[in-house]
Amino acid sequence: MRDWTHNFGAVNAIAPAVLTDDPAAITIDRSGYDAVTFVLMLGVGGITFTNTNRIDFIVEHSDDGATWEAVDPTNLLGATPDASGIVLSQRTAHPAATVHRFGYVDGTVGDRRYVRLRADFNGTHGTGTPIAALAVLGNARTMPMAA
Repeated sequence: MRDWTHNFGAVNAIAPAVLTDDPAAITIDRSGYDAVTFVLMLGVGGITFTNTNRIDFIVEHSDDGATWEAVDPTNLLGATPDASGIVLSQRTAHPAATVHRFGYVDGTVGDRRYVRLRADFNGTHGTGTPIAALAVLGNARTMPMAA
């Protein structure tokens, strides 16, 4: 018998913080898992976002964890990334907290071992915005038997 706890892994993709600038990108190693879902939690905007003062959220993948490329639309569920890998661009007032999900899957461009979700701050952010993201690793290739 297998239990739910051993069916997935979870790691920070963006460490929870009130941010005014780009946080350090966190590399997610998919080794041992066939799927990743990013769960992005975006708090009330610290500023009124505009086309100039915005936050772009970008999904990228890599074969080696050092050379990164924007994900192809065939690799993502829940959003259609642009050519830069932007899956969400916060450009308008954000008066309430929201949760967004993006799933990384095998695509026509290939299956990469490493993925990441980056927050890219553009313009001036005098007051911070609460942001956190979790990478939920699913479809474990090997799972222990529940006791």
